[in-house]
Amino acid sequence: MLNLARWKFGVFVIFVLGLPAVLMATGEPRLVELGKLAMILSPGVVGLGLNFGLGDRSQRIRWRWIGLACALTLAIAGGALAVALAAGAADFHSSGAPPATVLQAAGVSALTSVLEELGWAGGGLALALKAFGRQRGVLILGLVWAAWHLVPVVLRVGLFPDLEAGPPGMIVAFVMACLVYRELLTGLRERAHSWLAAAASHAAPNIVLAALVAAGLGGFHRPGAWALFPAPGGLVFPVLALVAILALRRLAGGSDGPGGDARV
Repeated sequence: MLNLARWKFGVFVIFVLGLPAVLMATGEPRLVELGKLAMILSPGVVGLGLNFGLGDRSQRIRWRWIGLACALTLAIAGGALAVALAAGAADFHSSGAPPATVLQAAGVSALTSVLEELGWAGGGLALALKAFGRQRGVLILGLVWAAWHLVPVVLRVGLFPDLEAGPPGMIVAFVMACLVYRELLTGLRERAHSWLAAAASHAAPNIVLAALVAAGLGGFHRPGAWALFPAPGGLVFPVLALVAILALRRLAGGSDGPGGDARV
């Protein structure tokens, strides 16, 4: 049974990394765009398919924890952004973008974040837990999640221009942030008894940052300021996320934290 679980997780990894990579590597514009779409959809489609859905839903959803998850991740993103602005590593000059453009950026970010977590906090997490257990499963899933983001960076298709332009240290910091943030999202998902906590807590800061960038937030392309990049790829963001993990564990006292029920 364990071998079958690991085989399924291996298939999941091959599809979520391989399919977008093959399409983007062609360099043909339409196939590159199709690769970006496959990147967003493949974790959910493949993860839910191999796991036969979201799995057990017998536990009552804790909606309060979903709201707290949004507030916590907004605080992390806001704190990282505040440090960047205070240090002069980011600036804001109105781009003059119409409200419709700002709303569109926020809406697209919300949709992609939710679709992303449908795979990573839904089927993908379930497959990882069955294959490797809680501790190793979340760690390995975090590494795959980081690699999934880095596929378009390596192929330089313009999906994450800040990472493409950044130095190697920024890539290392990004991987570290993915590991820490995946642990945080998983812990929030466990406390809420639903993948919606991860989806909401992933979408909330992404919506705000996407809207701010569309409205005129910028200044992240200076290589010397990469450590203050106010998102995964900088150093402030993962530190704040790690503080949040430790605080949640201390407050929970281990009763329903990361060692608790992780069914999906």
